[in-house]
Amino acid sequence: MTVQAAREQLLDLLEELGAIQGVRGAMIATSDGALAAGARSGLPEAVANDVAKTVRRMTVASSTVGVPLQELLINFGAARMMVIPLRDDATVVVLLERDTAVSPVRNLLGVQLDELQHLLDAQPMRVADHGAGDETLDEISRIMHGPLGGTIQRVSQQFEIFSTAAGRSPNDAAEMIREQMREWLLCCNPSPYTLPLLVDGLGQLLDADPAARAEFMESVQTMIAAEQPTADKLGR
Repeated sequence: MTVQAAREQLLDLLEELGAIQGVRGAMIATSDGALAAGARSGLPEAVANDVAKTVRRMTVASSTVGVPLQELLINFGAARMMVIPLRDDATVVVLLERDTAVSPVRNLLGVQLDELQHLLDAQPMRVADHGAGDETLDEISRIMHGPLGGTIQRVSQQFEIFSTAAGRSPNDAAEMIREQMREWLLCCNPSPYTLPLLVDGLGQLLDADPAARAEFMESVQTMIAAEQPTADKLGR
């Protein structure tokens, strides 16, 4: 199956959800924005991507605290939003009228689940708004040129040392750092107080070597503690 064919089948399944009485639209939220943004999602493209990013932050945050999201219903005004994670990087978002029963949506998703996951696996994740991923890269660049940049750079250097010692290439280490920064940005607002979440995420990537992970965490925590007066000042 070609990437385009997989995408079209995926959109067809979302349209089946959108055809349920009382459903205004459906999309899949990813780390880069909304799949099926625009008319098919029931929202303008820019709004759909904003909703997708917010949903992604919720699912990442729930996993971070050890309580993975199973299903969430959010009511606002005359509308209701149903959020059901498919896998770590993709979540179904269904927009309904406030009084619409959700059981038909659950039932259809139960039938579609395996096919949705298969179709997601069959294609690289691409979204309607190709600029959405660039926003994250721009934010990473802004942070690296801001007050936290120096600290994050030193954390990254430490991670690269331990990661390459474990057999990864510098390019692999750099990509892992970028991905963890993306997850950090999706989970919370970057600040000296949320920086430990980034450090912990990097540490978990060294779990295959517990001794290296422990040494990395100790060295980074010692470094951050030495810079704490500066971090306190940045956080105010």
